[in-house]
Amino acid sequence: MDRMEEYRLLLDELEQTPPKLESALPRARARRRRRRLSRWVAAPAGSVAAMFAVFVLLVNVATPFAMACSNIPILKGLTAAVAFSPSLKAAIEHEYVQRVVQSQTDGDVTMTVEYLIVDQKQVNVFFSLRSDRYSQLDGSGNVYTADGQQAHASLSFPQAPSDPKELRHICIDFQEEDVPDTLILDYKVWADDNTAPAAPSADSGLWADPPAEPDAVASFSFTLQFDPNFTSQGTTLALDQPFTLDGQQLKVVGLEIYPTHVRVDIQEDEANTVQLHSLSCWLEDDRGVRYDRPQGLIAHGDGGTPRVTSYRFESSYFEDARHLTLHIEGAIWQDKEEHWVTVDLTTGRTDPMPDGVTLARMDEIDGIPTLTFLAPTLANGNVFRQVVGSTYRSPDGSEYSFNMASHSIAKGENGKEIEGFFEESIPLIDYPFDQVELEILSYHTATLDAPVVLPLN
Repeated sequence: MDRMEEYRLLLDELEQTPPKLESALPRARARRRRRRLSRWVAAPAGSVAAMFAVFVLLVNVATPFAMACSNIPILKGLTAAVAFSPSLKAAIEHEYVQRVVQSQTDGDVTMTVEYLIVDQKQVNVFFSLRSDRYSQLDGSGNVYTADGQQAHASLSFPQAPSDPKELRHICIDFQEEDVPDTLILDYKVWADDNTAPAAPSADSGLWADPPAEPDAVASFSFTLQFDPNFTSQGTTLALDQPFTLDGQQLKVVGLEIYPTHVRVDIQEDEANTVQLHSLSCWLEDDRGVRYDRPQGLIAHGDGGTPRVTSYRFESSYFEDARHLTLHIEGAIWQDKEEHWVTVDLTTGRTDPMPDGVTLARMDEIDGIPTLTFLAPTLANGNVFRQVVGSTYRSPDGSEYSFNMASHSIAKGENGKEIEGFFEESIPLIDYPFDQVELEILSYHTATLDAPVVLPLN
């Protein structure tokens, strides 16, 4: 089915106006902005784009319109999709969406990939899970290049929607490399069986028998091919703008503007006494529009020197923004001084740890010792941070490293959230010893008396 056929079907669906929509549309047309968009819908050129533009606008300003659209199957998924972020809302408004509709069924579960929002550095996958057998489904996935190699990208899986009929979302973010023409998405699904948590052992207070990992009830593999008109989108500017922050020397070295997000790349001076963990900052364009950091997202470089950190912001791509200015209000610094502690893997005893960090439990998952630490959140409101350094040591002095860790909201034995704390779990893969030395990272927060303001372009 081509796009014009989709549009004709859409018009057929809309011939019978839902009752709640009848009162919403006249009110919507009463304002100048919406009158202009309504006239645009009547124009023959760009009619599909215009329909989406009006739809996004009315979803944001008219609750009856959004409620009425929930009865229209074609628009129902978009109603939920535009609620994710200002950047993705703008992409949909400008018809910057690749329609996919690939569906697979494994056992009692059907997975359908419906939409992609993709640019030079990021892929957003919108999909659904359906099952007549399971009422609650969740899952996780991984991505590979066309030749089967692990893609050098980070994946985020926002919390599953409360309504199982709503679209789900995976964000695939590339740091150094560009989005390839093709990706293979492997996704495993499990059903929520309400497995009870394990009880702590009486002697150590640590978890003796962890809950079993859920068995996958379905597995899928989708080959996603991207329209080159989308994957080519993005603008990169090389910058050389030094500045001083809290007595430390930094430099803005790059500005990257993509349809899904903006990146500001900041380089640290090797002579700094502390290492930059994160900034409290935002962007502003020449019209006064503010672009925040979605969930405080950052990405560190490849470990080379000098160290470069890439900060993610909502996108100005679809706005009429000629200039962007960076406003920095505070920073979180990581101490360069190393804090090593020894953990006894048989008893759970540890050396004293800094900053209120404690060992919460020790699990063995698929034969791999896994340590979970309880740590306080930082003052800037970021929920998660790295607690344990990526290198650890055995009693004979050998060094090991891990390249993955998981974070979750901390919960007590009663299942209730522990306010102000989170958990970090690290696996000790192929580690045969009974003791391990870990580096516990220490942080401090700096609030500026006056913001640092840096025009970028």
